[in-house]
Amino acid sequence: MLTVTAVVALLTGYLIGRYHPGRRVSDYANWQKYDSSMRRHSVRWWAVFVVLSAENLGWLLAHPVKGWHAWQHRNDPPPPRSPAPQINPDWAAKRSARIPDHTVDEEGQS
Repeated sequence: MLTVTAVVALLTGYLIGRYHPGRRVSDYANWQKYDSSMRRHSVRWWAVFVVLSAENLGWLLAHPVKGWHAWQHRNDPPPPRSPAPQINPDWAAKRSARIPDHTVDEEGQS
C-alpha cells in the first residue's frame, strides 16, 4: 500500500510539474493587466491583483537583496547612450571600389 501511495504521489507531482499551473496563472494575470475593459471593482481585477501581488512578494522573499537594490535605484536616470559609430568616408569609397561587378554582357562573357 505504501508503494502505491508513493507512486501516485510521484506521478501527481510529475504531472503538476509538467502542467505548470503557477506559470499559467501568472501568465494569464500578466496578460489581463493590458485589458482596458477590466474595471477595478470587478472580481477578475481583484483576482489578477492577488496573483500579481503574490508573485511579487514571492520574488521579494526569494531575493531580498536584489529587491532592496532595485528599490533603491528605482528612480535613477537611464544610462547615457553611447555615441554613434563614425565611418571614415575614405574607407567606404575604397571598400566599394573593391567590390567586383558580376554582370554579364550580351555575348555571354563575364
